[in-house]
Amino acid sequence: MPYDKAQGTFFIWCRIKFPHQPLLSYLLILLSFLVLSLILGQTVFPA
Repeated sequence: MPYDKAQGTFFIWCRIKFPHQPLLSYLLILLSFLVLSLILGQTVFPA
């Protein structure tokens, strides 16, 4: 429950912070996915 609430608050804050910049929010989401896949890749396939 607390995690979902924090995540919802984060998304609401992002929408308030960048209401007229969909491209920037899209790039932020893309960057977070890239970092996440990089971390998961290093975890699954350590160098």
